[in-house]
Amino acid sequence: MNTKELGSRRTLLKQRAKAFVLALVTSTACAAIVNAQDLIVTNATILDPQTRTAVQGSLWMEGGVIVGRGSNPPQSARGERVDVQAKWVIPGLTDLHVHSFSNQAPGGVQDAVGTEAMATRVLRAGVTAFLDLFSLEDAIFALRDRQRRAEVGGAEIFASGACLTATKGHCTEYGIPTRTIDSPDDARRQVAELASKGADVIKVVYDHAPGARPSIDRATLDAVVAAARAHQLKTIVHVGVWEDVRHAAQAGAVVTHVPSDGPVPEDVVALMAARRTVHIPTLAVHTDRQAFLDTPALLDAPLLVALAPEAIRRAYRAATQTPEQAATRRAAVTRTIESVRSLHAAGVPLLTGTDAGNWGVVHGYSVHRELIRLVESGLTPWEALAASTTQAGEFLGRRYGVGPGDEANLVVLEASPLVDIANTQKIAMVIMRGRIAFQR
Repeated sequence: MNTKELGSRRTLLKQRAKAFVLALVTSTACAAIVNAQDLIVTNATILDPQTRTAVQGSLWMEGGVIVGRGSNPPQSARGERVDVQAKWVIPGLTDLHVHSFSNQAPGGVQDAVGTEAMATRVLRAGVTAFLDLFSLEDAIFALRDRQRRAEVGGAEIFASGACLTATKGHCTEYGIPTRTIDSPDDARRQVAELASKGADVIKVVYDHAPGARPSIDRATLDAVVAAARAHQLKTIVHVGVWEDVRHAAQAGAVVTHVPSDGPVPEDVVALMAARRTVHIPTLAVHTDRQAFLDTPALLDAPLLVALAPEAIRRAYRAATQTPEQAATRRAAVTRTIESVRSLHAAGVPLLTGTDAGNWGVVHGYSVHRELIRLVESGLTPWEALAASTTQAGEFLGRRYGVGPGDEANLVVLEASPLVDIANTQKIAMVIMRGRIAFQR
């Protein structure tokens, strides 16, 4: 890492630490979409990512659940009727890797509204659930639990709470409490404590990239995964190099991020495919900082304009880089896409996560960029949609779909995402828990 990049990294760390503190004290009035309501959606083009079928018909919802799907709702169906005029209906989208306290941008610019406000904001993007993988532990668990008691609304919050890491490891640099583990005994104790608090998953850093902060050893990683499994929790591993991925897959964990130490080795592809290792590649955070610099028109995307303050977009327009930095980063983007292409071709399960809360990513909007990047990596539009809807729901132990018994979290689109996956950004309506949360 050169001097300029090191300086930029330090600036980012200061920004994120400040944002965490701001999120503690920020109080924002949120429009809560809390209690379920009966609703009937008629004249819809219903896209089912699970079965990869498109049908014309209606959906009727009661108590926040889809109770029927067919050509016409029965006389007994109750609730407001909404004719969507043959528009496309998909399940709500899911972001499985966020830090929900703020958006960040170059130059010290931040948008630290806090998790409660962000959960409401991302509904505008059709994101109806997200998984926070490191935040203020007690605060986010308390907010999540209040939401589950229907006291606050917004997209559904899932959380790991703390980030498990080595002493002075990644996650300790932000100036907020996290949990350090330096032995298998530490790992078992900390996982048990998080499980007792109701963590939805366990997040651990296992990152041996050159120049990275200290990391736990393999025995401690294995102990984390085993302890989490004993508590019926999945472990998501932040990785830095492909050897980290190999060890995480052998342990039976979920992997997040795409290492930058070259293309994915063939044996790692084979291992992940054989073990059905779930991968949350976070393509947006790896690629879109450079995309904003190379293609400033992206900053004018209507959905991004609706979701990000002008100061965030202005910060990207003002950012600079040397030709050498640009060439290095573009090569890294290409390598990242090709690695994910290899993993997908081998059958490795891929799910959407953005790492929102970092540079190059905007909460809500970047899920749509993640879908675009997944299609660029070889997924079909059907596969990309499933990665963010039905399969994401399965990962969380929930039913996110468009059939009877599925949760009534839906997005109505102006154009077909099967023709162009970017059409997921053309949102006409968002339904959350059977209520209309957004309507154009």
